[in-house]
Amino acid sequence: MAVPIVRSYVLRIFAKFFLLSLFIFVSLLVMLNFVGIVNQGVLAGFSLYFFFASIFYLLPTIISISLPLAFLLAVLLSLGQMSQDGEILAMRAGGFSFFEILSGVFGAAVLASLLLAVVNNWLGPAGQKVSNDYTEAMLTRLTKIDLKPRTFQRISDWTLYADEVNSLTGSMRGVKLLRRMDRGGAPAYVNKINADTGRYSMAIGRGLLIALSDGQFTQADYRDPEKVLYGRFGTYSTMLPFFSDSAGKRKLGPKELTSPRLFAIAAQDPDPDSAARYRVEAVSRYAMSLAPLAFFLVAAPLGVGLDKRGRSAAFALTLPVIFFYYGLTITAMVLTRAHRSLYPWAMFLPALSTMWAGIWLWKRRLYAR
Repeated sequence: MAVPIVRSYVLRIFAKFFLLSLFIFVSLLVMLNFVGIVNQGVLAGFSLYFFFASIFYLLPTIISISLPLAFLLAVLLSLGQMSQDGEILAMRAGGFSFFEILSGVFGAAVLASLLLAVVNNWLGPAGQKVSNDYTEAMLTRLTKIDLKPRTFQRISDWTLYADEVNSLTGSMRGVKLLRRMDRGGAPAYVNKINADTGRYSMAIGRGLLIALSDGQFTQADYRDPEKVLYGRFGTYSTMLPFFSDSAGKRKLGPKELTSPRLFAIAAQDPDPDSAARYRVEAVSRYAMSLAPLAFFLVAAPLGVGLDKRGRSAAFALTLPVIFFYYGLTITAMVLTRAHRSLYPWAMFLPALSTMWAGIWLWKRRLYAR
């Protein structure tokens, strides 16, 4: 029972530093996104609801960036503290091998890599798409409706006009609604709604609720000008949504697409450069998932060897490892896009190189102790 106790003790110390580091990195990235969205949103139409929704769906991507960095820092800090306090030396004197001492953290590295594979390839891109939808809706003034009399207001696929508007009560007079419907990329129908009176109110996160009274409805056919549908109504209610049908058709960036979707697009793309871009993006996600495992292999021998230098040296060692790993990653991506013969093996070079450096340090510094 001694080995599990040692393993759980080391794992508890590591978990404390890991959770703290993860919280710090996630908070920093959230603040950076906060500043970016607010700077744009203030100029457009800032919505607190849409802002928090945008940040919430961006969290998987933020966590995927923060987790490897937090793991590296936590390994160095936890092992550095234990080395400084003489705990590693005491465990070694008790007959425990380095593998027995660090097996719990190694297991955490494997689990973190598996979690990153799921987040990088599926959860992150899906959340990124939804986050961008919310941000785009907010920055195009769809969430801050300021109706003015005798002014055409564009709301998703609809255009709203009113002769009189009372922003305090939400009442309107002389209301007109216009919507053009396309089919096959060409105009097909035009819907027109006219009403003597109406009211409007906000449905938070959804759209603008409209209630009209004493009006007419017409639908004109672009292909047949003589074909017109007409009707009258006493009351009519509808909602002008923030997310229009055309919003779903916007061109998605590679970071908004899941990895299976990227491979499918690359297989059908006739442009070799464009196809290579999609494939490199997909493979890089798998390669980046290996970062926690690679960082463990490097940070474990460095952390154990800190001795009296402790946590201050741990912070100093974090930056070179990060620059080395992510510098190689960026270089590999650029070279792979330029030279397709390097695909996909060059994408895994940063992780494999870091792992090799860690194994070399392990043999040199751990087995020699």
